[in-house]
Formats: sequence, C-alpha cells, structure tokens
Amino acid sequence: MDKSNLDIFDELLSSDYVYQFPGSPEPLDGQAHKESARTFYEAFPDLRHSIEDQIAEGDRVVTRMTNRGTHRGEFMGVQPTGRVTAIEVIDIIRISNGKIVEEWIQGDLLRLLQQLGALPSPLS
Repeated sequence: MDKSNLDIFDELLSSDYVYQFPGSPEPLDGQAHKESARTFYEAFPDLRHSIEDQIAEGDRVVTRMTNRGTHRGEFMGVQPTGRVTAIEVIDIIRISNGKIVEEWIQGDLLRLLQQLGALPSPLS
C-alpha cells in the first residue's frame, strides 16, 4: 500500500514546480498538485503504485506504472462503489538541483471512470 505521505511533496518539489495534467486548463503548482493528490487518496485510501518500467537519462525520469486502489470515497462526482480499480500511468519528471521542477503525467482516467461504472465500457 502507498504510504500517502503528502508532506513528501514539500521535500521533493522545487518552489517553481509545474505539474502538467491532462484535462487541467492550466498547469498546477506544487500546492495544487498536493491537494489534487489528497483528493485521490481520499477516494482510493489503499492506493498502490506498481512500477513496471523506469528509465532515467540526463535530467529526466520516465516511469510506467499501474495504480490500483479501492474506491472508498467520492471521485469526480462518483460516490464510493467499493470497486477495485487499476489504471496505467506514464509519469515524466525533470529534476534540477536535486528537486523535481516539472512533471507530466498521462493516466487513463476514462478507463478509471469505466471501472467505477460512471461511463460505459466499449466492451459492454
């Protein structure tokens, strides 16, 4: 299980950190990303990140992971279902002076909403 230690954001992110998240009209700063993560952990309190691949070169680290969790709290307007979910995520970070300064993430939120029953699956 993920330790959901949100204080780690303050330790790892630079003061000018920028988070690029699909669907967000503007990039998020570190505090906004921390609050977004808090919302996710409240909805999926047993969230686990399984790293499938990780590649580092220069100032970039790319991670392909699977995020799994049980839907126990409201998420994007969907009331708790108790369903176990799993989605694939690609995360790219750029590091400068030992801190994360930029992050880009691609997660399959459409698949997540389908697993919660909020959207139809193309296979159903």
